[in-house]
Amino acid sequence: MGIFTRMSNMIKAKVNDTLDEMEDPVELLDQKLRDMDEQFNKAKLSSAQILGNVHEIEKKLELAKKESEDYDQKVKLALSKGNEDLAKRALAKKVETDKKVSSLQASYDNSKTQAETLKANLRALEEEITKTRNYRDEAAARFANAEASQKVNEVLANVQTKSNSIQIDSIERKIQRKESLAQGLGELRDLDNFDSEFEKLDEVDLDLELAKYKTNS
Repeated sequence: MGIFTRMSNMIKAKVNDTLDEMEDPVELLDQKLRDMDEQFNKAKLSSAQILGNVHEIEKKLELAKKESEDYDQKVKLALSKGNEDLAKRALAKKVETDKKVSSLQASYDNSKTQAETLKANLRALEEEITKTRNYRDEAAARFANAEASQKVNEVLANVQTKSNSIQIDSIERKIQRKESLAQGLGELRDLDNFDSEFEKLDEVDLDLELAKYKTNS
C-alpha cells in the first residue's frame, strides 16, 4: 500500500469518525480540505527532495561516463605508443569507473522511477483536492438551500397547525351571508321605489281640481 493510499485511508477514516459528530457537513469538508492540503504540501516537499537527488545522481552519472570514455581513449593511446603497462593501468581505471557507472545508473533508474511515481501520485492527489473543493462548493449551496427550505417548511407547518389554521369555510359562509343581506336590502329598496311610483299615481292634482271648480261655478 502506497503512502498516498494510506494517507487517503487515514483521511477517510477521520471523516467517517467525525461525520456523526459535526452538524454542519460543510465544516467537515473544509477540515478534509485542510488535511488534504497539508498532506499535499508534505508530499510535494518529499517529491522535490527526491527529484533533487535524481538530478544530482544524473550529473554524477554523466561525469562517470565521461571519465570512462577518457580512460578508454587513454588505453588506446597507450597501446598505440607501445606502452602496454600504461595501457593496463588506464584499463584498470576504466574498469573501476565502469563499475561506478553501473552503480550510478542503477541508482538513477530507481530514483527516476520513484520520482515519476511520486509525480503521478501528486497529480492524482491534486485532482482529488480539486474535485473535493468543487464538491464542497456544491455541497455548501445544497446545504444552504436545504436549511432555507427547512425553515420555510417549519414556518408553513406552524401556520398550518390546527391552533393557527384559518377556517376558510367559516369565512366564506360569513361573506356569503353578508352578500345575501346586501342583495336583500337592494331588493327592498327597489320594492320601495316601485310602490312610490304607484303612490304618485294616486296623488290628487290640486291644480286640476281647482280648474274644475272654476268651470262649474
